[in-house]
Amino acid sequence: MIKKVFFDFDGVVVDSEPLHAESKALTLQHYGINYTPDLFDRFKGITEMGFFRHVSERLDPFHRSCDEFIAKRHEFLARMLPEMPFIEGYEEFMDSLHTAGIEAVLVTSSTRTELANIDKYLHFTESYEHIIAADDTKLHKPYPDPYLKALEIVNTKDIVVIEDSPNGILAAKRAGCMVYALLTSFPVSELEAAGADMIFEDYKSLRASFSF
Repeated sequence: MIKKVFFDFDGVVVDSEPLHAESKALTLQHYGINYTPDLFDRFKGITEMGFFRHVSERLDPFHRSCDEFIAKRHEFLARMLPEMPFIEGYEEFMDSLHTAGIEAVLVTSSTRTELANIDKYLHFTESYEHIIAADDTKLHKPYPDPYLKALEIVNTKDIVVIEDSPNGILAAKRAGCMVYALLTSFPVSELEAAGADMIFEDYKSLRASFSF
């Protein structure tokens, strides 16, 4: 019996990937840094520090600091936050979880500052019993540390993880979790290759699997 559901954030709770990609693109353009069209897809599910470390070390001839890039990116992103929507069906699914007495835990590569900024508009954090953010572990997805931390806190293995990216799936599987994947960000082939136990088109089909 499932007692807890662990949620990833970007691509599972909020449809944030387009805004993340746009804010990163504007940041790179601001500094005149060239990049390939697939750059943002390659870094889905990776912390912004990981992304800008790559930019600083590999793409920026001046090797500016990650902190400088992140500060500028947040300037662009702040203007976009009011436009950020929930993933379709998420709110109804969360209502069903709460009605069934199943508790939710957020396990994300976003920082607590990022979450707080988005929460000003969407008020999503009140739905979660616990939140594991990028600040809470030294290693991040695809390493299992975020999910191991969450498992330690909830003290039960009767859980399922909802993810949308190969890196997130790999992290959860390495932590020994059952993983349900949503087709919000990556094709079936990549989710299967990462080890997803089940793959769902959307929250409607996922909800049906819980027999609420």
